[in-house]
Amino acid sequence: MKALLIGIGVIIVIAILLGAYFASQPKVKWWKPEKEMEKPDVDFSRLNSTLVFIRTAQDNDSVNLHGGAENRDAYFDVYLYSTLKGYFYDPEGYDIIKANLTAYAERQSGDYILQKLVIRYDYGSKEEDEYTGISYVDTYVFRGANLWYDRSPSTYPNSHDTMMLDEWEYGHKLVGVNKDKKNADFYGVSFAIEIKLFDSLSLNLTHTIIFTVTAYYGHPSLLGWTDMHELKTQEF
Repeated sequence: MKALLIGIGVIIVIAILLGAYFASQPKVKWWKPEKEMEKPDVDFSRLNSTLVFIRTAQDNDSVNLHGGAENRDAYFDVYLYSTLKGYFYDPEGYDIIKANLTAYAERQSGDYILQKLVIRYDYGSKEEDEYTGISYVDTYVFRGANLWYDRSPSTYPNSHDTMMLDEWEYGHKLVGVNKDKKNADFYGVSFAIEIKLFDSLSLNLTHTIIFTVTAYYGHPSLLGWTDMHELKTQEF
């Protein structure tokens, strides 16, 4: 009987600790794209992982350049696909390149589940960081599959936006989370972006933007994720 009471006591203590742990976690305002994303019909073997665009002093609203990259291991494939759709030159302000980014992960084997898919962008140098900006178009045009995003009020100083927006603007990343721990074979997101080039053509700067997509996957449990792996691919 004593051993039984001790066992019950241990269970109660664990339950209290678990309750305190989950109660202490910050409340997140999760958001999921309303439009469903389908797997793109793209032959990545025919795509270059580097896109080169030469700026001109003339508008070009039909650039239509495509690039992509993929990587795989025994369990998952991860893909990045981009399209440059238009270019607008403004001698009084900044040039704008309209583009679309698509990133997704696809399970090939095993029982691993995707935890999150992270899209990150970096610039080739500090100087390019000062003269280049990337913004995503309204979330209304996002398409997604099995991933959620944090649109809670931002914790960045002096911000009145959401964590999702400020993470993209200041943290240079977009994090899609499998918050439901859904056991699926396909996860992804597709959205429009605008690349702003702030320097004049006379400066003759080269703008290098590096997009990286990383898939994190493992086994979910009551207290978190175990046996974690990561798989990434890059496009310039």
